[in-house]
Amino acid sequence: MALVHMDDSEFIKNMIEKQLIKIENIVPQTEIELRQLRKSIADFLEKRNLIPPLQQAELFRIAEEYLNYHPEYEVYIKTILIIINNYVWQKEVADIPFDRRVLLLPKCVRNSESCKASIDELGLLCAQCGGCKLDNYIQQAETLGYHVIVSEGTGAVSVLLQSGQIECVVGVACLDSFERSFPLTLQQAIPSIAIPLFNSDCKDSKVDESWLSEVLQLKSNTNNRFRPDFRHSKKMVDTWFENVYLNKLFPALDGSIQIANKWLQAGGKRWRPMIMLSVYQALSNNEIAVNESIAKLAIAVESFHKASLAHDDIVDNDTERYGAASLLKEHNSAIALNTGDLLLSYGYQLIAESELEPVKIQQLLKTASHGHQKLCLGQGEELAWQNQHKMPSVAQIMNIFANKTAPAFEVALKFGGIAASASDEVLLVFEKYSHALGLAYQIKDDLEDFNPDKLANDIAALRPSLVLAILNEKLPGRLDAYFQKLTDNSNGHAKEIYKMARENNAIDEAKSFLEDYKNKAFESLSALSNTSIKILLFRLLNKILPQQ
Repeated sequence: MALVHMDDSEFIKNMIEKQLIKIENIVPQTEIELRQLRKSIADFLEKRNLIPPLQQAELFRIAEEYLNYHPEYEVYIKTILIIINNYVWQKEVADIPFDRRVLLLPKCVRNSESCKASIDELGLLCAQCGGCKLDNYIQQAETLGYHVIVSEGTGAVSVLLQSGQIECVVGVACLDSFERSFPLTLQQAIPSIAIPLFNSDCKDSKVDESWLSEVLQLKSNTNNRFRPDFRHSKKMVDTWFENVYLNKLFPALDGSIQIANKWLQAGGKRWRPMIMLSVYQALSNNEIAVNESIAKLAIAVESFHKASLAHDDIVDNDTERYGAASLLKEHNSAIALNTGDLLLSYGYQLIAESELEPVKIQQLLKTASHGHQKLCLGQGEELAWQNQHKMPSVAQIMNIFANKTAPAFEVALKFGGIAASASDEVLLVFEKYSHALGLAYQIKDDLEDFNPDKLANDIAALRPSLVLAILNEKLPGRLDAYFQKLTDNSNGHAKEIYKMARENNAIDEAKSFLEDYKNKAFESLSALSNTSIKILLFRLLNKILPQQ
């Protein structure tokens, strides 16, 4: 459970200012009081259809509404946030087998005076001496099949999560530790339940034993839920881009096909086919039900993407792609253009050969063509202002970003959704999510490239930049002279502009745009009622746009 920071909420700030709550952590001090608080919250949430994971802002909104009805519990705000999050994840945790869960216990539960345990880099190794309750908790969990770690940090848990050995975390700790040590579970949408200790003095700590036992034994009668895992998706997708598979679909009997197949295999993380496959599996609730039709659609998505890169490199005169020579550099503009066109034909051919129902193929064709139209409109707008040799407005930049980046995500998501018979409502969520994700992704890329070393070349090539557009609107006319000189790749002027951007907060404002659109992408997911697809898209967003 990732407990949000107190400073992240105006609601919490206001409560502190009014002295309605104390800054220190407070948990009800008896099992009876804690059980009463949990029941009160459960009764309040019972009729709400809350689908995990929840954003920080959602947790605060629910907590605020709860406290409007139960102001007597205001002092327990942090505990309330934990209990709400536990409630939302409870069903999901119950669906996960015991041997796919980890129990994280704090060392402070042991008897501080008589403990005989040894401690290594992985944590405390209980001696099972019977001198405290720690041995009982460990035995109960391990008997059920849990992995158990006794440690103050989350390093070992992180390793298990990344290895794929576990899917769920049950954590016992003080409120300070939850606030400080569990950001991973929130960012990665890890099903989790947190049980706060009664005390936070890091010595001879006590826990609500009945609550812990109840949580450890959570179990569902069904276990047929798809669990999103990009590692599995990547392994499957990678096999579709091997020579044997591609040559079966497109026999390399011609030099142009050989070039196209090689380019289709080249570099990149293959996010788009992975997204398409994962969405299909999540909506189908089946990790195994993948046939050749799905493989063809995933390759089609990547073919469209690689075609756009080949064309982009011609437009931008880029000689490098994926750390190697671009098609333009390796061959020439005519071959690069022809290869891009050939890859477009691959995509439409694979849609036609996917053997899905005619109505689905019609939807796929409409989605792909609409994506290509938006991409061309974005590219066209960029070319138009490049010809004018003047700085674009912020609105123009955002429109270019939306058209050039968002369609790629939208096509991948919708292809998976259409193949899995997703409803119009779900497809609309994909559209809104893609729009916000595409903008955030492009702004992130813009910020990463905005430095004195790259700035001169980027402006000389007239590449769109949100930071420069913001700076230009802050200082009308100031960039015109620099803009002309930078066409000569003047590194000195690039450094001056970089300094101006920092001094006038243009970089910080661009970062605010990034956070705003990332939050909009998260907010779009609130309309989803499918837990698997919501977790998938939540994790995808944090993988593509990780916390800084």
